[in-house]
Amino acid sequence: MKDDIEERELRVLNRNFSMAEYSESWTKLERYLFIEIYNVIKDFYLSKSSENIKTFSSENILLTLSINDLDNSLFKKKNKQRDLLTAAEGLSEKRISLVTIDDDGQYGFDFISIFPRITYNPSKDKQNMYVKIPNEIYEQMVPIKSYCQLDLKLLSEFGSGNTIRLYEIFKSYAFKKTFDMGFNELRKQLGFFYEGNYQEWKHFNAKVLKPAVKEINSHKQYDIEVFYEKRRGLDKISFTIKTHRAQDLSKIQVLNLNESIDEILRKPNLIQQKYIETVLFFCKKYSSISNEKELIEWIISDLINQQAKLEAKFNFKHSMNAISKQVRIGSYTQPYSHKYLVIDSITFDPIIYEEIKKLDREGLHDVIKDQYSSEQIRANHFGFILNSKNLY
Repeated sequence: MKDDIEERELRVLNRNFSMAEYSESWTKLERYLFIEIYNVIKDFYLSKSSENIKTFSSENILLTLSINDLDNSLFKKKNKQRDLLTAAEGLSEKRISLVTIDDDGQYGFDFISIFPRITYNPSKDKQNMYVKIPNEIYEQMVPIKSYCQLDLKLLSEFGSGNTIRLYEIFKSYAFKKTFDMGFNELRKQLGFFYEGNYQEWKHFNAKVLKPAVKEINSHKQYDIEVFYEKRRGLDKISFTIKTHRAQDLSKIQVLNLNESIDEILRKPNLIQQKYIETVLFFCKKYSSISNEKELIEWIISDLINQQAKLEAKFNFKHSMNAISKQVRIGSYTQPYSHKYLVIDSITFDPIIYEEIKKLDREGLHDVIKDQYSSEQIRANHFGFILNSKNLY
């Protein structure tokens, strides 16, 4: 490992996923693929790239992972395809397990499959593996409030999936420097609890924790150093994390589906664009679309006006679902609010806007029409009032 520390590539992972409980343990290659898949979603939500996002909807994300871009050092020579098959099969069985017991002894449970479908068909696309992720998972993947940074080179250097998982967990707590964790809680995060593996501390420590910490510490100059102790008779393990390379703890700004679309620029953000494209992709299966570019302009007009009307209550997914239903049955022949775009010389007035908004909340649309001209109503984002028919 001769790389200069400044040039080492990092991967960002949401702490919620670093500290998640899993039904099964992970191999090294499985966890590496998980982190690379996560990176595709992260770049999408950070507006860096949508190149690997095929579809994006309220149900799931379908993305591609380039086979050629994977780290070849993680695969056995001349056996990459077989190793990839084994790792993908393992990923398809991974799930997050949430099990609770109430006061009456009744069990509650929620098992969420992380990757319900993973496809690689070299006869159709030799370059990419396709991965489908449900919304319950991808909505939790985005690093909004807290995250940890993982050294990509270390992920390839570590000898097992257990070491990688422990490295993620330690990195997630590194900002605290010291922390305690119950023995079984740690087994759950590693996937051993539900498998029934390493139930005794001495075996867990000898086979998993001690060798993993030794391996992590052997590369301490690149990241962190770990110390731990467990007192006899106590369930908790006390950890101390020493950081040898500072981590950027600044908040990551991610895109939001409900983000306002500027009425002048009329350019949705990256995830809004992909969502609209996906809706129309599926609508084409039910209805012919002759001019998709014009239809997108209609949709943007409706979204802008819905945002102005509903403000904080605006729900992008709800609005798009309403539009998609009309497109599929062929009733979306003209945009509800495209004709109300501001094209007059009269401009937005914040005082008039507040007055109209108050009357609108009281349902006094006739009063609004009497007190203000149609141009004033349009310029202040209430053009929908001029037409009594409401598609929403």
